Amino acid sequence: MTLRRKIRWLTWIGLIGCLMAAIPALYLLRQGMIAERTQMAAALVDGALGILADLDRSVASGEITGEEARDRARLALRALSGGPIRLAVHAEGGIPPAWPGPDRAVTVQGRFEPWGWMIGAAGGIGDLDREFLVEASGFLLFLGVLLVLSWPVSRFLSQHVVGPLEGLAARVRLLTEGGTDIDIPGCERRDEFGAMARAMELFRRAAIALIERDERLAGIMNNVSEAILLVDPHGRIEEHNPAAEALFGVPAGALDRQALSGLFIVSDRPRVDALLAGLAGQAASEAEDGRQPVRIAALGIERQGDGAPERIDASLTISPLVVQGRRGFVCALADVTERLRHERELTRLATRDRLTGLPNRAMVESMLEAAVDGSRRHGRRFAVLCLDLSRFKLITDTLGHQAGDALLQEVARRIVAAVGAAVGDAAGVAGAAGKDAGAADLVGRIGADDFAVVLEEIADAADAAAVAVRILDAFDAPVTLSGCEHYVRPAVGIAVYPDHLAASDAAADAAGDAGSPLVLLRAAETALYAAKRMGGRRHAFFRPELAEQARRHLALDGDLRAALALKQFRLHYQPKVSLIDFSLEGFEALLRWEAVGKGMIPPGEFIPVAEETGFIVPLGDWVLDEACRQMREWLDAGMAPVPVAVNISPKHLRNRSAEDFRRIIDRHDLPPGLIELEITEGAVMQDLDHALTVLAALKAMGIRVAVDDFGTGHSSLSYLKRLPVTTLKIDRSFINGVPQEREDAGIVSTIIAMADMLGLHVVAEGVEKTEQANFLRHHNCNQVQGWLTGRPMPADAASGLLKERLREPA
Repeated sequence: MTLRRKIRWLTWIGLIGCLMAAIPALYLLRQGMIAERTQMAAALVDGALGILADLDRSVASGEITGEEARDRARLALRALSGGPIRLAVHAEGGIPPAWPGPDRAVTVQGRFEPWGWMIGAAGGIGDLDREFLVEASGFLLFLGVLLVLSWPVSRFLSQHVVGPLEGLAARVRLLTEGGTDIDIPGCERRDEFGAMARAMELFRRAAIALIERDERLAGIMNNVSEAILLVDPHGRIEEHNPAAEALFGVPAGALDRQALSGLFIVSDRPRVDALLAGLAGQAASEAEDGRQPVRIAALGIERQGDGAPERIDASLTISPLVVQGRRGFVCALADVTERLRHERELTRLATRDRLTGLPNRAMVESMLEAAVDGSRRHGRRFAVLCLDLSRFKLITDTLGHQAGDALLQEVARRIVAAVGAAVGDAAGVAGAAGKDAGAADLVGRIGADDFAVVLEEIADAADAAAVAVRILDAFDAPVTLSGCEHYVRPAVGIAVYPDHLAASDAAADAAGDAGSPLVLLRAAETALYAAKRMGGRRHAFFRPELAEQARRHLALDGDLRAALALKQFRLHYQPKVSLIDFSLEGFEALLRWEAVGKGMIPPGEFIPVAEETGFIVPLGDWVLDEACRQMREWLDAGMAPVPVAVNISPKHLRNRSAEDFRRIIDRHDLPPGLIELEITEGAVMQDLDHALTVLAALKAMGIRVAVDDFGTGHSSLSYLKRLPVTTLKIDRSFINGVPQEREDAGIVSTIIAMADMLGLHVVAEGVEKTEQANFLRHHNCNQVQGWLTGRPMPADAASGLLKERLREPA
């Protein structure tokens, strides 16, 4: 029953109660009125008796007579009688039966013994009934008015008291059922109901915030990939999310009330229990905000499944939790099996070469740091060997990167085998000397085709040289790639710590890092470059002058680029002379560098640096462009043209096409036949297919092509037959020995005969003696260049030769 109905019922019950109570009240009222009239009658009787007594005493005293007293008594009693009460005197001493009459309902009587009179008082109640009816009517009218007024009063109470209470009660019921999208009426009121409404509005907003927060937390718990567990102070699981069931592979509800440590493998359970005990033992007064989550990186879990349990790794993070003074823990678990596997793989990739499986440069440097520390503590020597492959880029460019990868794998295998065999032999010999035969030697790949070997505990530099020889001997056998055999010609640079690093790098020593791995590797690489300059398949030890030379080359690299911008390069021209009539047949353009403050720098010093750094490509373009410009100047001056030969380096040839060379020549509007490009055998053999394509296109354009230093490289009739060249130049190393050296004379005569058979022109360079010229002329080599016929000269002097066209013996 609603409060509104209760109030209405209470109102009606109250009114009915008032009515029911009015009946006995009215009855008692009438009875009271009758009793009051009876008392009045009794009082009249008593008064009359008192008067009779007074008169009787007057008679006794003789003041009046008896008769006179009785008359006076009747007169007094008659005076008292009147109104609603009438007095009657019965002198006979008795009350007649008919007295007092039907209209008298109240009677009181009294006897005055001295006289024998009976005094009676009788009163009617008709007037009392009329008064009673008036009183009852007023009372009933009052009740009627109350009944009439009860309805609006009840409605007022319903609307202004019960109604707001019912509205607030309905909102409370909706709030308890989760309905928060409601309005709270009466918030604007200033009475107690308004205060209640505003309090309920605050409660509604708080409920909304709590519901939203609960929904967000539930969404997070149900959708987060990590397993979330709420654990009580005793380490038992109270709540968990679906991810926990998936992590442990158990059905819903299987984790409830389980011990947290029991979810992990046996060996990890003590760690979990110790962690929970440590957190639970913290002082209760400790600030919760000051606690940091505790994390165990990897714990073993046996995930349940259809088959055998699966072993996985999980990270556990535990945070203390206090709710309403009750302590517990929030535990987060994540499957880190794949992450740990990736980390291990990343660690392997960070320290190992992916292709060969050898340690990479970073690991080699770490091993070198350990070797340096061990050498300093125990006074032991160790060596660093750097190895580089020749023709590696040629193989990758011609056979592809797969062939290059196969080559690197084979090279790594041979180096490891050679180092292992060399160290094994040394250990057997030095075992009696106390050498640790179990010392770990390290072979690593530190670059594209660069390898490093760390030899620990060597006796002296000879041990390192023996290992280097073993490594070089391992490449006597060819490497089979794509069905063809290829020879690899490595070079090895050696640095021995601390012998060869005492004066290795003055700048590094001044900085205090002369023994650092970077300096050690730099020393070995410097020695490697020296071995490569000696022709490959060699080993070389580090020397201080090599470091100085390397620094000079580094400085030259920057100076070279500045020199080209500052126009410090010059071309000198060496005449080519006919041995028949000693006429001028052409020039070879030779590059010279006149540096400010340094004078003339020899080509042998800066050309290798330019070739190594790649600067030779723009520098070669400038040489060809400058030679064409000079030729254009001579032609414009009306001089008889002669061909000018320009040297093209191997790297220049690899990085340019025939159209690139032709574009430079056409820029100066020169006939193609006036330019001759000289290339070496090595330039051709480094990339034979590209060289054949470029040379064939040049020959088709009418540009002359000469093979320089012929006979010093991999000369082969099969290759020579395929080369689209016009001229062979015999290297000066053969010319120096003729005619005295039989071998040189035979080689020179053979080259001349071979060129004659192939229809090629022959030019001998480095001719400095008359007997050399006579030998060449006798064997039909009619064009020479060298100091005998003319030294390189500036362009002005070459212009003078063109003007004079001298035809007399040099």
